[in-house]
Amino acid sequence: MTHVSTRPVALRMIVGAAAVIAALLAFVPAANAARDPISGGTTDLHLKKGFLKKLTNLGVGLAGVGTGQVNGSAIHLPVTEGMFDPTNAQGHITSPGGFQLVKGAKTVPITEVEANTVHGFVRATIAGAHMQLGTFANATTGREGFGARVKAGQLMLTQKAANRISNKLGLQGSKRINARVMSNEFNITVPKTVTLLGQNEATLETAAGVIKKLGEKGVQPSGINPIAPAKQPKAANFTFPITGGTVAPDGSTGQVTTAGGVEILKKGKTASPQMKITNVILELQQKTATVEIEILPTPGQTGRSSIVELVFPSNSIQTNPTTRQITIQKAEAKLQAPAATTLNSVFNQGDEKAPPASSEFAGGELFGTFSATLQAQ
Repeated sequence: MTHVSTRPVALRMIVGAAAVIAALLAFVPAANAARDPISGGTTDLHLKKGFLKKLTNLGVGLAGVGTGQVNGSAIHLPVTEGMFDPTNAQGHITSPGGFQLVKGAKTVPITEVEANTVHGFVRATIAGAHMQLGTFANATTGREGFGARVKAGQLMLTQKAANRISNKLGLQGSKRINARVMSNEFNITVPKTVTLLGQNEATLETAAGVIKKLGEKGVQPSGINPIAPAKQPKAANFTFPITGGTVAPDGSTGQVTTAGGVEILKKGKTASPQMKITNVILELQQKTATVEIEILPTPGQTGRSSIVELVFPSNSIQTNPTTRQITIQKAEAKLQAPAATTLNSVFNQGDEKAPPASSEFAGGELFGTFSATLQAQ
């Protein structure tokens, strides 16, 4: 009987499968890459000399429409909306204004100009009809602060757009405009909010008064500990890894998500109440911090709730577009009344004797300060 070896076949199958997996992974975006909503920026078209000469010979002039501006051969269009990933310059941005071609009493308005870097085209409403104005390729890209910049050396006017323009201007024969290089195309994006990377830590410096009151209620310093992956670099200070979020570049809105938490345990004579505070989220627009709370032995998980109001002193939020960082320094966290009541009800129990009145927490009391360096993508 002849035995045929299957090892070479199996090896080829493994190598082939590995190649397929590698090819698929090449198209998987970075874990933290995301398209940011756009609220500003510009689309600029600088008409090529040949195209501008053609328009001039035809007696066709240029003028701005709405927010669009024309200065010689330069067309400037402010951007107001879109979705754009600044890490790979992929997305789309739209300018509500535009420009118009003028020949005597005839005009061709070109508005609602949308630049789409995913598909490499500029789309617009040309004399009331929405269509591709032009196409581009081989754009160069880079970062512009929290946003991005894109430059394409050639924007090719589509034949459909050329026909629309020629028809509306009444151009005939050799005077008609055909598909050709029209301009270059330059974009700058300004995001409304930015995507945060899972980098750095948020630091809570617990107020001395809070530690003192917990001590009066019978909570020893050894009973206050971090819940991983949070850390306690020194007494009363806790650091929480930042896991992500989205915030405005000026830090005025958005949320910052973190992991880990703090465990508070009182070893009383009649009971040992425990509170776990985890997964802090800083809500910048609402100026609050929400957490998930677990109280043991009962009632257990109580869900997510807001526990402190955040007060941002003057200049406590700083923005650096070059490093794409937003820094929060010592934002004051003041206890909300329900959270103060919960702390009192949980840690007033466990001993035969009630704790002193001086240990009572109250709404508006300083719980501590939060600091963090947020890294945008």
